Amino acid sequence: MNLFERMDAFYGSEDRGKESDPLLSILRLAKRIRLSLGPKGYLLDNYLDLVLQGLDMGITSEAVEEGLETANRFQRHIVSCVVEGKEPETPNPLYNRVKALYKQHDELQAFQEHHTRIYLLTLLAEETLMEYVVSEFAAKQEIYRLGSGDIATLRELYDKIICVVDESQMEELNRRLRQRFQSTSLFAAFLQGCANELLYQLTCRDEETSRQIFQLLLDHLPEES
Repeated sequence: MNLFERMDAFYGSEDRGKESDPLLSILRLAKRIRLSLGPKGYLLDNYLDLVLQGLDMGITSEAVEEGLETANRFQRHIVSCVVEGKEPETPNPLYNRVKALYKQHDELQAFQEHHTRIYLLTLLAEETLMEYVVSEFAAKQEIYRLGSGDIATLRELYDKIICVVDESQMEELNRRLRQRFQSTSLFAAFLQGCANELLYQLTCRDEETSRQIFQLLLDHLPEES
């Protein structure tokens, strides 16, 4: 089956949205849990307040933009310096790895167009780039989203609630909340931004050969040993 035989393969479909329950259905479940807690119903209110704040702290468009900028910055500050034979202004642990990769693929130096060498090296270093930026993005989110104190409070509230109500109800509530309000995670949006920059480079055309970058990669990429 051809995964890309329909246009909605490129922009998504409404099926993804159908996986989540309607808002009122989620609130009715929350109300049942709160009633089960009796005089301690305030525990659920405090818990939901923290969860909803956490889900509302990120905007996917900003994460996409950050992904684009991260991939672009990698190209400008690391790959360009390697191709031009100079040290980056700010030390970066990726520099030596990319430099070694450039030496390994000396066929890149045969291309006359400067941007072609940069794009080819960027794409060859894609795995190295993604390993680095993924860990960097995750670390940043740990700092900027709910603080450690809020997470500790969230866990404490959850533990107190499941001492009174069946934990399966809270698990179901959490699942529904996440599906309804986080159809696309910030992490996925960030990775999409990185991917969009790589897609742009793959489809650029080398003026010397009039071939697109992905074609040049296919021409020169060695078989796996």
